Amino acid sequence: MNTTDPILVLGHRNPDTDTIASAIGYAWLLDNTREHRYQAGRVGTVNAQTAFALQRFSLDAPPLVGDVRSRVSDVTEKLPYLRDGQTLLEACQTIARTRRPAALLDSDLKPIGMLSGAGLFGNLAEALSSTSVLALAKEFDRPARSAIDSDAITLRDEEYIQDVLPQALRTDHDEFMVVDSNGKYVGLCRKSALLSPPRHYVVMVDHNELAQAVPGLEEAEVVEVLDHHRLSSPPTSVPIRIIIEPVGSCSTLVTEHGLELDQTFPASIAGILLCGILSDTLIFRSPTATERDREAARQLARMANLCPPDAADEQIQAAIEELGTELLAAGAGLGTRPVEEIIGTDIKFYEVGGLKVGIAQVEITNFSELAARMDDLRQGLEDLVNRDKLTTALLMITDVVRGNSRLLAAGQQRMISGLPYARRNDGTLDAPGVVSRKKQLLPTVLAALSQMA
Repeated sequence: MNTTDPILVLGHRNPDTDTIASAIGYAWLLDNTREHRYQAGRVGTVNAQTAFALQRFSLDAPPLVGDVRSRVSDVTEKLPYLRDGQTLLEACQTIARTRRPAALLDSDLKPIGMLSGAGLFGNLAEALSSTSVLALAKEFDRPARSAIDSDAITLRDEEYIQDVLPQALRTDHDEFMVVDSNGKYVGLCRKSALLSPPRHYVVMVDHNELAQAVPGLEEAEVVEVLDHHRLSSPPTSVPIRIIIEPVGSCSTLVTEHGLELDQTFPASIAGILLCGILSDTLIFRSPTATERDREAARQLARMANLCPPDAADEQIQAAIEELGTELLAAGAGLGTRPVEEIIGTDIKFYEVGGLKVGIAQVEITNFSELAARMDDLRQGLEDLVNRDKLTTALLMITDVVRGNSRLLAAGQQRMISGLPYARRNDGTLDAPGVVSRKKQLLPTVLAALSQMA
């Protein structure tokens, strides 16, 4: 692997607590046990529950990574430039020293134009053929501005290479000036570099589907996958390490891998990993929870200093339960949150035979708060169906206290009618005992979709 940039450890879009926690924990683990540098990132806004967990353990949210496509900035080189008022002689000296063109900038460091070796030679050709030293000196003393290439192309550093490549290929120029968002000079980039840009390297955690991954992943290089969901891995150019195991949380897998390597996580990272487990398993009440999740949680609770070192198992379990209760309460409830936030904070999309469904999940502590938001939530789902051309959109409203869910649905009634849940008078579908989107609801939805495909 040939890269000097950090390898990005990224979870899925619309990140939940487990995806943020596993990204932070796995990035720390890999950075401390491998030769390359690793950096956690997030592919979306941190939700209220995750914000509570980060604050509880004094951690910052990972930086936002909105896209991993190569940008012009990835191939831009910082090179010497000329200032307005400098002479052709100084331009010749600069270009001879770098063997590259030179940008001419105004007093605000914004490009006026570019000077190249060929352009300078054309401007000085007559004087160079003269036998008069005085004539040559006079030419060299002319302002560099007089020899700029008026057809030079300027690119912005944040533009995606695939977006600017057609324009770059249509021109005869081999070098381009690059500016930032304020129009100030950044450097130069070669056409050849645009044709073969460096790829970002990505470790995928808590997901393995392109539809849920960071935008632009098809232009990046996936080097590893650590997940606990169904297999739908992206294509790779070389064999990579893929670990997908049936546990309740990806944070469990991070913890187990750390223990295998005899690593002790810092208290803050152990704490956020524990929150990832408690969130995804609903404090072990979800059917996805395993004994491995419980054991990882006990190990992390000690590392996070939730109890004194000599605490008994009962004390540790009580501390875990207390943290889990606070964590779930921090993210639960509809309140006055915008519909877009309720539906969009934790939504995943799935496709079968060209039919696409979106399943969002929100946690509450009492179904009584649902009635006041029913109409605008249903409208939000209908808007989602129309905007994203979905067959069906579902909102899974989970009562984390009682361990039940209700489904609000929009889209094709044939698909909705195929779900084996009783319809209530308010139009919702009753799903008693269903709390896991992955293990309980998704197989049922996919089976209904396959009947329509």
